[in-house]
Amino acid sequence: MSRILVVGEDTLCCALGERLVAACLPDWQLAQPSIDTKGVTKLQPSLPRYLSLARSLHPVLCIADTDGQCAVELRAKWLPQAHERFVLRLAITEAESWVLADRQGFAQALEVPLNKLPQCPDEESDPKRLILTLVKKSKIRQFRDEVVSSADPSKPGTGYNLHLGAFVRGQWDAKRAVEHSPSLGPVNAS
Repeated sequence: MSRILVVGEDTLCCALGERLVAACLPDWQLAQPSIDTKGVTKLQPSLPRYLSLARSLHPVLCIADTDGQCAVELRAKWLPQAHERFVLRLAITEAESWVLADRQGFAQALEVPLNKLPQCPDEESDPKRLILTLVKKSKIRQFRDEVVSSADPSKPGTGYNLHLGAFVRGQWDAKRAVEHSPSLGPVNAS
């Protein structure tokens, strides 16, 4: 059985990477638990190491946010030497846009109104803040209490990664999501 390593900027990126592997490469398995670099400032300098690993051992899928920067410029800056066994996918603007892109799944799982979800979450300037705004209105109190900080409703709560990660790993559908997120779709080779 083929193996792949998933590397993510944060826990949500790791969860999305795992789910993408499961959806797109169902006969593959993870080489080891996903590597959460705990931020882009730690991810970016480690890319040469992961690229070397992809060349010598097994493929690597790396997921990160663009944080509003141009994805093409970031890719060229971070990965001047591409390799077919190293896949760098950049979510526009944040990985949360990919989470929101499965509109139906997100609305059902977090019990929020489907009509409040954007048709194209890649165009949202702050997808994380949108998730917090939506979850504040969830029908499930546990989500309202744990996903959104009680001290500052504009910040994630202690259960943010737990609940969003559980949604991604258990219910998020890449096929539905790609319909609403161009940055999640196939990479243009030109």
